[in-house]
Amino acid sequence: MIHFTGRTSSLFENDEFDVVPDSLKNFTRSSSPQIDVNKALKGIESTCLSIQDINYLTGGSIAGSIAQKFNENLFRICLNTIGFEELNAMLEVRPPDLRWYCGQPFEDWCYCGLESKKAAAKTIQEYFDLIAPTIIGFDNYNCEWFFEEQIRRGIAFLDKKMPSVRQIHRQKLEEVVLRQDAKEVFGKRKVYRLMDTKQSTSRLLDSAMSELFNNQECCQDKDDCEEEERMEMLKKKTRNNLLDFLIIPRK
Repeated sequence: MIHFTGRTSSLFENDEFDVVPDSLKNFTRSSSPQIDVNKALKGIESTCLSIQDINYLTGGSIAGSIAQKFNENLFRICLNTIGFEELNAMLEVRPPDLRWYCGQPFEDWCYCGLESKKAAAKTIQEYFDLIAPTIIGFDNYNCEWFFEEQIRRGIAFLDKKMPSVRQIHRQKLEEVVLRQDAKEVFGKRKVYRLMDTKQSTSRLLDSAMSELFNNQECCQDKDDCEEEERMEMLKKKTRNNLLDFLIIPRK
Protein backbone atom coordinates (compact mmCIF):
# COMPACT_ATOMS: atom_id res chain seq x y z
CA MET A 1 0.00 0.00 0.00
CA ILE A 2 1.17 3.53 -0.69
CA HIS A 3 1.57 5.35 2.60
CA PHE A 4 1.53 9.12 2.88
CA THR A 5 4.14 10.58 5.21
CA GLY A 6 4.47 13.92 6.91
CA ARG A 7 5.80 15.34 3.65
CA THR A 8 2.60 14.46 1.81
CA SER A 9 0.95 17.81 2.42
CA SER A 10 3.77 19.59 0.59
CA LEU A 11 3.42 17.18 -2.32
CA PHE A 12 -0.22 18.12 -2.72
CA GLU A 13 0.05 21.87 -2.25
CA ASN A 14 -0.37 22.12 -6.03
CA ASP A 15 -2.92 19.34 -6.25
CA GLU A 16 -4.81 20.43 -9.34
CA PHE A 17 -3.88 19.62 -12.93
CA ASP A 18 -4.11 22.21 -15.68
CA VAL A 19 -6.25 19.88 -17.78
CA VAL A 20 -8.51 17.01 -16.70
CA PRO A 21 -10.31 14.88 -19.31
CA ASP A 22 -14.08 15.34 -19.43
CA SER A 23 -14.44 11.59 -18.94
CA LEU A 24 -12.98 12.01 -15.43
CA LYS A 25 -14.90 15.18 -14.61
CA ASN A 26 -18.19 13.46 -15.43
CA PHE A 27 -17.24 9.88 -14.78
CA THR A 28 -19.75 7.11 -15.39
CA ARG A 29 -19.37 3.42 -14.73
CA SER A 30 -18.44 1.23 -17.69
CA SER A 31 -21.04 -0.99 -19.31
CA SER A 32 -19.33 -4.10 -17.91
CA PRO A 33 -21.64 -5.96 -15.51
CA GLN A 34 -20.76 -5.70 -11.83
CA ILE A 35 -19.31 -8.85 -10.31
CA ASP A 36 -19.05 -10.28 -6.82
CA VAL A 37 -15.31 -9.81 -6.25
CA ASN A 38 -15.00 -12.43 -3.51
CA LYS A 39 -16.81 -14.98 -5.65
CA ALA A 40 -14.62 -14.09 -8.64
CA LEU A 41 -11.46 -14.55 -6.56
CA LYS A 42 -12.67 -17.99 -5.48
CA GLY A 43 -13.25 -18.78 -9.14
CA ILE A 44 -9.65 -17.87 -9.93
CA GLU A 45 -8.38 -20.02 -7.06
CA SER A 46 -10.26 -23.05 -8.39
CA THR A 47 -9.19 -22.62 -12.02
CA CYS A 48 -7.37 -25.64 -13.41
CA LEU A 49 -4.55 -25.17 -15.89
CA SER A 50 -4.42 -28.07 -18.31
CA ILE A 51 -1.20 -29.53 -19.66
CA GLN A 52 -2.08 -27.78 -22.94
CA ASP A 53 -2.39 -24.45 -21.08
CA ILE A 54 1.01 -24.90 -19.47
CA ASN A 55 2.66 -25.83 -22.76
CA TYR A 56 1.07 -22.80 -24.44
CA LEU A 57 2.31 -20.40 -21.77
CA THR A 58 5.83 -21.82 -21.59
CA GLY A 59 6.18 -22.57 -25.29
CA GLY A 60 6.51 -26.26 -24.42
CA SER A 61 10.19 -25.83 -23.61
CA ILE A 62 10.04 -26.52 -19.86
CA ALA A 63 7.97 -28.72 -17.57
CA GLY A 64 7.35 -29.70 -13.97
CA SER A 65 8.25 -27.39 -11.10
CA ILE A 66 10.27 -25.11 -13.40
CA ALA A 67 7.21 -24.57 -15.60
CA GLN A 68 5.11 -23.81 -12.52
CA LYS A 69 7.61 -21.24 -11.27
CA PHE A 70 7.74 -19.72 -14.75
CA ASN A 71 3.95 -19.39 -14.93
CA GLU A 72 3.63 -18.08 -11.37
CA ASN A 73 5.99 -15.23 -12.19
CA LEU A 74 4.38 -14.68 -15.59
CA PHE A 75 0.89 -14.41 -14.09
CA ARG A 76 2.13 -12.06 -11.36
CA ILE A 77 3.51 -9.67 -13.97
CA CYS A 78 0.50 -10.05 -16.27
CA LEU A 79 -2.14 -9.36 -13.62
CA ASN A 80 -0.18 -6.31 -12.49
CA THR A 81 0.18 -5.12 -16.08
CA ILE A 82 -3.54 -5.59 -16.69
CA GLY A 83 -4.16 -3.33 -13.70
CA PHE A 84 -1.94 -0.65 -15.22
CA GLU A 85 -3.67 -1.03 -18.58
CA GLU A 86 -7.01 -0.34 -16.90
CA LEU A 87 -5.54 2.60 -14.99
CA ASN A 88 -3.97 4.00 -18.17
CA ALA A 89 -7.30 3.78 -19.97
CA MET A 90 -9.15 5.49 -17.14
CA LEU A 91 -6.64 8.34 -16.84
CA GLU A 92 -6.22 8.57 -20.63
CA VAL A 93 -2.44 8.38 -20.36
CA ARG A 94 0.12 6.45 -22.38
CA PRO A 95 2.60 4.05 -20.77
CA PRO A 96 5.82 5.79 -19.64
CA ASP A 97 8.17 4.03 -22.08
CA LEU A 98 8.99 0.81 -23.92
CA ARG A 99 8.94 -2.27 -21.68
CA TRP A 100 7.06 -0.02 -19.25
CA TYR A 101 5.57 -3.06 -17.55
CA CYS A 102 9.05 -3.78 -16.16
CA GLY A 103 9.49 -0.46 -14.42
CA GLN A 104 12.93 1.02 -13.82
CA PRO A 105 15.82 -0.04 -11.60
CA PHE A 106 15.77 1.63 -8.19
CA GLU A 107 18.85 3.73 -8.90
CA ASP A 108 17.23 5.21 -12.03
CA TRP A 109 14.40 6.94 -10.21
CA CYS A 110 15.45 7.38 -6.59
CA TYR A 111 16.88 10.86 -6.73
CA CYS A 112 16.44 13.98 -4.66
CA GLY A 113 14.50 15.99 -7.21
CA LEU A 114 11.64 13.52 -7.63
CA GLU A 115 9.26 15.03 -5.08
CA SER A 116 9.69 18.57 -6.38
CA LYS A 117 9.02 17.30 -9.91
CA LYS A 118 5.83 15.63 -8.69
CA ALA A 119 4.72 18.87 -7.09
CA ALA A 120 5.49 20.78 -10.30
CA ALA A 121 3.67 18.36 -12.63
CA LYS A 122 0.88 20.21 -14.46
CA THR A 123 -0.79 17.34 -16.31
CA ILE A 124 -1.91 13.84 -15.41
CA GLN A 125 0.54 12.47 -17.98
CA GLU A 126 3.51 14.30 -16.44
CA TYR A 127 2.54 13.11 -12.97
CA PHE A 128 1.89 9.54 -14.11
CA ASP A 129 5.26 9.40 -15.90
CA LEU A 130 6.95 10.25 -12.60
CA ILE A 131 5.13 7.89 -10.23
CA ALA A 132 4.30 4.86 -12.39
CA PRO A 133 7.87 3.58 -12.94
CA THR A 134 8.55 3.59 -9.21
CA ILE A 135 5.49 1.46 -8.50
CA ILE A 136 6.01 -0.91 -11.43
CA GLY A 137 9.63 -1.35 -10.41
CA PHE A 138 8.61 -2.67 -7.00
CA ASP A 139 6.08 -5.16 -8.33
CA ASN A 140 7.70 -6.51 -11.47
CA TYR A 141 11.10 -7.44 -10.11
CA ASN A 142 11.02 -10.73 -12.08
CA CYS A 143 10.27 -8.98 -15.35
CA GLU A 144 13.67 -9.69 -16.88
CA TRP A 145 12.71 -13.36 -17.06
CA PHE A 146 10.41 -12.63 -19.97
CA PHE A 147 10.24 -11.19 -23.46
CA GLU A 148 7.44 -8.78 -24.24
CA GLU A 149 5.68 -11.31 -26.48
CA GLN A 150 5.50 -13.71 -23.53
CA ILE A 151 3.90 -11.02 -21.40
CA ARG A 152 1.39 -10.27 -24.15
CA ARG A 153 0.63 -13.97 -24.56
CA GLY A 154 0.05 -14.28 -20.82
CA ILE A 155 -2.29 -11.27 -20.79
CA ALA A 156 -4.28 -12.65 -23.73
CA PHE A 157 -4.51 -16.00 -21.93
CA LEU A 158 -5.81 -14.43 -18.71
CA ASP A 159 -8.32 -12.29 -20.62
CA LYS A 160 -9.71 -15.45 -22.21
CA LYS A 161 -9.38 -17.99 -19.38
CA MET A 162 -9.87 -15.67 -16.38
CA PRO A 163 -11.57 -12.46 -17.60
CA SER A 164 -12.44 -11.67 -13.98
CA VAL A 165 -8.83 -10.49 -13.47
CA ARG A 166 -9.45 -7.46 -15.68
CA GLN A 167 -13.03 -7.05 -14.45
CA ILE A 168 -11.89 -6.88 -10.82
CA HIS A 169 -9.23 -4.28 -11.61
CA ARG A 170 -11.69 -2.15 -13.57
CA GLN A 171 -14.44 -2.37 -10.97
CA LYS A 172 -12.13 -1.47 -8.08
CA LEU A 173 -10.77 1.57 -9.93
CA GLU A 174 -14.24 2.74 -10.93
CA GLU A 175 -15.38 2.56 -7.32
CA VAL A 176 -12.65 5.03 -6.31
CA VAL A 177 -13.71 7.62 -8.89
CA LEU A 178 -17.43 7.13 -8.26
CA ARG A 179 -16.90 7.84 -4.54
CA GLN A 180 -15.62 11.28 -5.45
CA ASP A 181 -17.55 14.17 -3.94
CA ALA A 182 -19.11 16.50 -6.48
CA LYS A 183 -16.96 19.37 -5.18
CA GLU A 184 -13.74 17.35 -5.08
CA VAL A 185 -11.11 18.25 -7.65
CA PHE A 186 -9.64 15.38 -9.65
CA GLY A 187 -6.02 16.03 -8.72
CA LYS A 188 -2.86 14.31 -7.58
CA ARG A 189 -4.46 12.90 -4.44
CA LYS A 190 -6.99 11.07 -6.60
CA VAL A 191 -4.28 9.64 -8.86
CA TYR A 192 -2.45 8.42 -5.74
CA ARG A 193 -5.63 6.76 -4.49
CA LEU A 194 -6.15 5.08 -7.83
CA MET A 195 -2.57 3.84 -7.84
CA ASP A 196 -2.98 2.58 -4.28
CA THR A 197 -6.17 0.77 -5.28
CA LYS A 198 -4.45 -0.82 -8.25
CA GLN A 199 -1.70 -2.05 -5.94
CA SER A 200 -4.06 -3.52 -3.35
CA THR A 201 -6.13 -5.17 -6.08
CA SER A 202 -3.00 -6.71 -7.57
CA ARG A 203 -2.18 -8.17 -4.17
CA LEU A 204 -5.67 -9.68 -3.88
CA LEU A 205 -5.32 -11.26 -7.30
CA ASP A 206 -1.79 -12.44 -6.60
CA SER A 207 -3.04 -14.24 -3.49
CA ALA A 208 -5.76 -15.94 -5.54
CA MET A 209 -3.17 -16.96 -8.14
CA SER A 210 -1.03 -18.50 -5.41
CA GLU A 211 -3.97 -20.69 -4.41
CA LEU A 212 -4.52 -21.58 -8.06
CA PHE A 213 -0.97 -22.93 -8.35
CA ASN A 214 -1.24 -24.74 -5.01
CA ASN A 215 -4.17 -26.69 -6.48
CA GLN A 216 -2.55 -27.58 -9.79
CA GLU A 217 -1.07 -30.94 -8.82
CA CYS A 218 -4.55 -32.30 -8.25
CA CYS A 219 -6.49 -30.65 -11.03
CA GLN A 220 -4.01 -31.59 -13.75
CA ASP A 221 -4.90 -35.23 -13.20
CA LYS A 222 -8.55 -34.85 -12.34
CA ASP A 223 -9.50 -38.51 -12.70
CA ASP A 224 -6.85 -39.61 -10.20
CA CYS A 225 -7.87 -36.86 -7.81
CA GLU A 226 -11.54 -37.74 -8.02
CA GLU A 227 -10.67 -41.37 -7.34
CA GLU A 228 -8.49 -40.33 -4.40
CA GLU A 229 -11.32 -38.20 -3.03
CA ARG A 230 -13.80 -41.07 -3.47
CA MET A 231 -11.49 -43.49 -1.63
CA GLU A 232 -10.99 -41.00 1.19
CA MET A 233 -14.75 -40.61 1.59
CA LEU A 234 -15.12 -44.40 1.62
CA LYS A 235 -12.47 -44.69 4.34
CA LYS A 236 -14.29 -42.10 6.47
CA LYS A 237 -17.59 -43.91 6.00
CA THR A 238 -16.03 -47.24 6.97
CA ARG A 239 -14.38 -45.69 10.02
CA ASN A 240 -17.65 -44.09 11.12
CA ASN A 241 -19.52 -47.37 10.68
CA LEU A 242 -16.90 -49.14 12.76
CA LEU A 243 -17.18 -46.54 15.52
CA ASP A 244 -20.96 -46.87 15.50
CA PHE A 245 -20.61 -50.63 15.81
CA LEU A 246 -18.22 -50.35 18.74
CA ILE A 247 -20.31 -47.92 20.74
CA ILE A 248 -23.70 -49.62 20.23
CA PRO A 249 -24.66 -51.24 23.56
CA ARG A 250 -24.66 -55.03 23.46
CA LYS A 251 -27.65 -56.90 24.87
